Amino acid sequence: MKAYTFKINRPEDIEKTLAKVKSKIEKKKGSFTGDEKGGSISMSGVKGSYRITTNDVEITITDKPFIVKTEYIEKEIRKAFR
Repeated sequence: MKAYTFKINRPEDIEKTLAKVKSKIEKKKGSFTGDEKGGSISMSGVKGSYRITTNDVEITITDKPFIVKTEYIEKEIRKAFR
């Protein structure tokens, strides 16, 4: 799979948001490691990383199950960051 990258507007309270995202992912038996600069995400065969800039959270999906559409993964990650 070719890596897929998308951006989410950076929330004002990034620490609180990352804690919430980590909790949601770990409840679904995934892993979320990192800090306010960047880290990695892994859940249900989906693997990727995130990097935080001044304005955005940039997420790169590096691996996913063949049958799962990239658009679905992006939609679910965006929901986790709300």
